[in-house]
Amino acid sequence: MGELSNRRFKLVEKMKPHSAALIFSGVSKVSSEDEFHPFQVNNNFYYLTGIEQEHSVLLIVKGFSCVKTYLFIDEYSELKEKWTGKRLTNDEARALSDIENVYVYNQLDSVLSMVFSDKDNNDYGNIAYCYLDLSPEIKIGDELSTKEYAKSFREANRRIEIVDVYPLIRDLRMIKSDFEIECISNAIEATSYGITETIRNFKEGVLEYELAEVFRHFGMMHGRRKLSFSTIIAAGKNATCLHYPTQTSKVRTKDMILFDLGYKEHGYSADISRTYPVNGVFAGIHKSIYEAVLNCNKAVIEYARTGMTIADLQAFATETLKSECIRLKLMDKDDDIRKYYYHNVSHHLGLDTHDVSVRERPLENGNVITVEPGLYFANFGIGVRIEDDIVFKDGKAVNLSKSIAKEIKDVERLFKTR
Repeated sequence: MGELSNRRFKLVEKMKPHSAALIFSGVSKVSSEDEFHPFQVNNNFYYLTGIEQEHSVLLIVKGFSCVKTYLFIDEYSELKEKWTGKRLTNDEARALSDIENVYVYNQLDSVLSMVFSDKDNNDYGNIAYCYLDLSPEIKIGDELSTKEYAKSFREANRRIEIVDVYPLIRDLRMIKSDFEIECISNAIEATSYGITETIRNFKEGVLEYELAEVFRHFGMMHGRRKLSFSTIIAAGKNATCLHYPTQTSKVRTKDMILFDLGYKEHGYSADISRTYPVNGVFAGIHKSIYEAVLNCNKAVIEYARTGMTIADLQAFATETLKSECIRLKLMDKDDDIRKYYYHNVSHHLGLDTHDVSVRERPLENGNVITVEPGLYFANFGIGVRIEDDIVFKDGKAVNLSKSIAKEIKDVERLFKTR
């Protein structure tokens, strides 16, 4: 069984008997009078189909004696291709999704009428439940969300119960397959090359956004890689703002520079943070604060085990950073560490950079999460964050991004050879 077929099989196992799941890819959102934002597929749809095209629908029917899967896509239009680019043919969609029953979008209503008919039939039986992805902001038309669709569907089919499919898919997405881990690992490897290219451009007077553009351009030139998220490049005091947005400052040789970035591989994100001295040499208060964060980063990875929660990791990271700051006399023992460390140490990683999860749930083998402690001292003009991506195997954390330099001697060696 292929990767996508196996995911759909696992979803069917979670569905109620006599049910159907209807999952939409979404549509582009309007940005102005005659323009749309770039289309972003509903990742729950992509997870089950491998299709990134708008106006697409997955229908899975778990009938009385069989399971049938259908994919609906836009009908091929030569004129539409001239305006908006290449569209999948039925054969291409069939090959990508491993779904045999591929139809054009305008056939969806007639198939739904058959599936949700009051009359029993040999294929489906009498369907009693309809699963819809009720995640916020999933649009299936210019003025129609899945929640609004569910309301109209319920009014037209009062005997059928609407069930949110999101929790079922979320639970599947939280446990990564070998294929998914390989995709994340490949994205991290590409990100490592992008980081090396970016630091080659560290110099006095370069603008932060110019460095962000180096990273973006490198990814496009080497595999047309998409960014996991908008690249953050923050020099000096700007690094004390977690999601620093402007990136218009000039970089100074005496600065530390923080970057938070990543590429995608088959939709799966890398999410890496490093903080390096612009001149390639750690010294003084920069070195002390960096070592404190590095010690915490490594300690959390060593500490992490299945059965713990992200809250457990956060508590451990907080105490570790507090101890480091007291040791370095950066704070008194009665001070609040949250003045200098004001974010969480971890989140799940996957198709979304902050991937679907239940944060309170104990960590399991196959979970991929970040480990990203940081310290931010506005009075010194220093912000340091070191972020790795880890996967749990055999109960322990395995660092997928260990090849990206973070030890002081490795960073300084990297700068000498750039």
